[in-house]
Amino acid sequence: MLKRNILLTALSVCLFACQHASLEDRAEAYTKDYTERFCPTPVQDMQRTDSLTFDRSSHTFNYYFTLVDKADNADIIKVKRQEITDALLKQLKENTSAKLYKDEGYNFHYVFRSGSKGNILLEHTFTSKQYK
Repeated sequence: MLKRNILLTALSVCLFACQHASLEDRAEAYTKDYTERFCPTPVQDMQRTDSLTFDRSSHTFNYYFTLVDKADNADIIKVKRQEITDALLKQLKENTSAKLYKDEGYNFHYVFRSGSKGNILLEHTFTSKQYK
């Protein structure tokens, strides 16, 4: 009887240990949940978060934003492109909630669209070489 209980306990532990979600599963679940619960976000600082997605094949988080008001200007974005990407990189480096994904070398892709025309104003992908 004791051997049977030990065996059942050991099998239960193995069974439950196998059910841990992979990092990719967690990333997909997080982006789906965030998008369903919060997106589109209210406009703040002339931008709105439209959605987050995760691409398993490239291990890339995709952030989709819409720019409005004065920020919705292709000429200004073109002039400020480096300043904007530098600010995004700084924010990514300081983002502690993404630490697990950064430690595994995931990519972070940002897309900013015009609120008035819908075209892409800025698109940039950061790899681990840039944020580490």
